[in-house]
Amino acid sequence: MTTEHNSKPIWDDKNAKWYAEKYGNHISNAMTIRLADLKADDDFIDIGCGSGTACREAAKIITDGTIIGIDPTPAMIHIAKKQTSNEIPNIKFMRGSAEVLPIERNTKTICTAINSIHHWNDYKNGLAEILRVLKPQGRLIISDEIVSDDSCGHGEGPLSNPKKVIDVLNNAGFANAMMETYEEGSDGIYLFRAEKH
Repeated sequence: MTTEHNSKPIWDDKNAKWYAEKYGNHISNAMTIRLADLKADDDFIDIGCGSGTACREAAKIITDGTIIGIDPTPAMIHIAKKQTSNEIPNIKFMRGSAEVLPIERNTKTICTAINSIHHWNDYKNGLAEILRVLKPQGRLIISDEIVSDDSCGHGEGPLSNPKKVIDVLNNAGFANAMMETYEEGSDGIYLFRAEKH
């Protein structure tokens, strides 16, 4: 979700509700989690969690670890909590931005950013924060919806096409950055994988 530099959400409750209803269960959430090679004891964080769909999908696999969804928009956090059963005790939703994660250093084994990195105010600071919170050999998975013209659909700049995202990950200090594409019916995602040294 887009924020101003003081992390005050631009989206109001009405916009958050619209987004959750239109895109909250987008296939990219389930596809990304299914392809993430999660383990039962992973400590997982989803940045830009929106309505929490990816976290709930992750909870089907992560039964002994922790799951945290981060979003800067209070209305999204409210929707995520409301849509998540109390019977899933290892999920927690927190307000925060990619650039200032409310997470301790070296505590997470995997981080996902599903259709969200292009909403960050400062992707360089966001990636530095992910490196801070990941454990050594921790994994980052970024997914983005495939759109026409070999584009990520987000205009010009360093995140405008898949090859540029790989460069961004390498320049940020991640190891083994790679991209895969997956399609199901008319939908598809770019899936980027990288690791902390």
